[in-house]
Amino acid sequence: MRKRLALVVVGCLALVGCSAAWDGYDPPEPPTLTTPSTGASLAGLGFTNAIGEAIWLPTGVLITFFADQPNLVIAAGVIEEAELVEDYLRVTLPGLGWEITADAPGGLLFTKDDWQGAYAVGADNWALTVRND
Repeated sequence: MRKRLALVVVGCLALVGCSAAWDGYDPPEPPTLTTPSTGASLAGLGFTNAIGEAIWLPTGVLITFFADQPNLVIAAGVIEEAELVEDYLRVTLPGLGWEITADAPGGLLFTKDDWQGAYAVGADNWALTVRND
């Protein structure tokens, strides 16, 4: 009984000693991620790279070209859907944890952790690239 009491007292003293070192700093809460209510992730469209879970496109978008590598993901589509894709990305990227670092008509730049992304509209198509090098 005395040994238990001694252990409890020592444990309490250790906790009190540790709590005295608190400097009043509380680390920030991680951002809450929001999965879009419409559309599909690149992973849902068949991309195998893990970053594909963090990039979504509008429902029914036609992908005419893609690349799915460990350090690079590319999706491209028809010009008729370019404005739809651009507006969708502008709305959904922040909720998925991306920071949009540049935004202009026909182009976006964005980052998340070690990944950098770009969206651009060309004469005949749109393209989305995400890479981590």
